[in-house]
Amino acid sequence: MKKNILYLITFFTVISINHELLSQNRNIEITYKRNSDKSVDISYTKKLPGSYFVKLEFTTLTNCLESSIERVIKSSSGRLVKLNPTNSKENINFSYKYYTIRGIPNPKADSLFNYTLPLMEGNNVKIHEASNFGEQYFGSKKPTNWKSYIVYRNNSDTIYSMRKGIVVAITNKYVADTIFKKGYTSKKNTIIIEHSDGTYASYSGFKKNSIFVKLSQTVYPQTKLGLLEIFNTGKYRLDFSISYLIDNNIENQEKQNLKNRKSKYAYLTPYFLTENGFEKLKHCKKYTVTSNEKTLFKEFTKRERKKYKKNPQTFK
Repeated sequence: MKKNILYLITFFTVISINHELLSQNRNIEITYKRNSDKSVDISYTKKLPGSYFVKLEFTTLTNCLESSIERVIKSSSGRLVKLNPTNSKENINFSYKYYTIRGIPNPKADSLFNYTLPLMEGNNVKIHEASNFGEQYFGSKKPTNWKSYIVYRNNSDTIYSMRKGIVVAITNKYVADTIFKKGYTSKKNTIIIEHSDGTYASYSGFKKNSIFVKLSQTVYPQTKLGLLEIFNTGKYRLDFSISYLIDNNIENQEKQNLKNRKSKYAYLTPYFLTENGFEKLKHCKKYTVTSNEKTLFKEFTKRERKKYKKNPQTFK
């Protein structure tokens, strides 16, 4: 007989972006080079695509007036800061530590942007609003403006992108466990897409090895992302949300526990294009997935528009 099991997770923010914190230091490498004029170039190399906030703190620093460094980096490599000596005849002596987190702190997120629903045009879909796992089971504070959605399907439907953006993270390692009925599990394959205004779309619930996009790929509204995985028995489930970084105070994150952990990200309640026009989604309401050229082309470059006119299939 199957048992109801609730899968607990270390990071409790349910159905949210799986932003790795602090451990991303493995993604971003900081190095330095001493120059002949006694100055020092501190540089970075970033292995994963997308925007990252970096905070570098000097634990020791002599012969230089520089303080801690805070930067948003987007390129795969570059100079973080140049240290200049106060006494040009002596070396700069220093040591440092650094922290990183995905995102641009407090970006100018476009709360009025119009998204398309993440299924094929013409599909009917019932929307469910998700509760927050941490608040519900640990008494922790719910993330700012918490809003996340669930869609259940009867088949392994294809999931589509809701907006133009860059694929910055892919999790593709989990196989569904249908032995136990579960209320939630963190073991879900996920795609994270960064948008031009600093927001992130999280799509969670893909079948292993059925993701169609790659890291660094540019996607567009109605670009195919992947196939849904079964959730429990007989149903397939997609979790999706839009969020952005609001808190770059990341030094003390490791000291937090499940109860007092505070999310670094805030959430949007987006407007979606439906058969009724642009509207905010309501719990347990059915919608028809709709698209049009105005919404599709909103963030296209002139070159992309010309290319689309010649061959629309290259954008799907």
